[in-house]
Amino acid sequence: MHSLIPTIFYDSSPTTLGIYTILCGLFLYSASKMFGFGRNQFVVQGRTVVITGGSEGMGKAVACQLAEKGANVVLVARTESKLQDALEAVKGTAAEADRQRFHYICADLTNAAECDRVMAEVTEWNHGQSPDIVWCCAGYCSPGFFAETPVQTLRDQMDTVYWTAANTAHAILRRWLVPISPSQQMPLPPRHLIFTCSTLAFVPIAGYAPYSPAKAAIRSLSDTLSQEIEMYNGSRADKCRSEAPATDVKIHTVFPMGILSPGFDNEQKLKPELTKKLEAADKPQTPREVANIAIKALERGEYMITTMFVGDVMKGSALGGSQRNSFIKDTFTGWLSNLLFLHVSPDLRRQAWSWGEKHGVPSRPRE
Repeated sequence: MHSLIPTIFYDSSPTTLGIYTILCGLFLYSASKMFGFGRNQFVVQGRTVVITGGSEGMGKAVACQLAEKGANVVLVARTESKLQDALEAVKGTAAEADRQRFHYICADLTNAAECDRVMAEVTEWNHGQSPDIVWCCAGYCSPGFFAETPVQTLRDQMDTVYWTAANTAHAILRRWLVPISPSQQMPLPPRHLIFTCSTLAFVPIAGYAPYSPAKAAIRSLSDTLSQEIEMYNGSRADKCRSEAPATDVKIHTVFPMGILSPGFDNEQKLKPELTKKLEAADKPQTPREVANIAIKALERGEYMITTMFVGDVMKGSALGGSQRNSFIKDTFTGWLSNLLFLHVSPDLRRQAWSWGEKHGVPSRPRE
């Protein structure tokens, strides 16, 4: 047995040895990505971060943890009183309070003009420089059955979930991707645009009809931008080109499951009992836990980020054409997930049918 490996190499052709080398390289690369070896790809110390929806929940937790790592933080949300309280909490976690800077802006991000105003204000506050990182956390969930939900609620969910993210992304990318001449360019680390999505974008659940389509739209936007942004990044490769963006831009998306927050408490009051039964495997996490897992994944350079094993399995069932984090892990998880969902998908429909058989239809439409 001890002579098996030498025999393989001694008796192999150059082509076979080449294949072995490539496979070993892929394995080592995937292992390094999976277990976090290698350089930090999400350095925030001394950089300016804008966090939408930063007044509470996950957004506030992200802000606190990035402040702990030395970032300058700008919070954006609608309610000034919540922003004031959140900003004090963020300041209290600062790594170097005398050097870091903190700010908040009240804005309704469903309005594209407001997003442009926010980015202009942040740029002025940041000594004329655009922010380095933008993390979209704004939005809330209003669950319910599709036919029982007012059309206005469906529109409101698309506005507060998808359009706040799309408007914010559009406003910052229009600034980041402006071509500048080589004489103005300086060596800068990549900028990061981070979306916050949901595992419902992978596996829809009955009772989330107002919310899931908006999250699926964010995932689709992120996948599209992950390709489009490479055109701008590629333009910087030719040093002789007259104009190109100031630095590379990286796109990421976080896919949490339930998060314990004031928004989650309100969501539970509206959520149909069938939905609670179908998502029994979802054990809600604290905002701090989700933020910590997401930031560590960003430091590893991951693109699609889940925050628990169940979410990873859901992602594996719906990878499609999305960018992979790890060739080996994502391939293996995809195989496992697709086998598992041969049972799970029919079971979700069976449970919904059985619920209707036992309880009938909802008593009345939501008002």
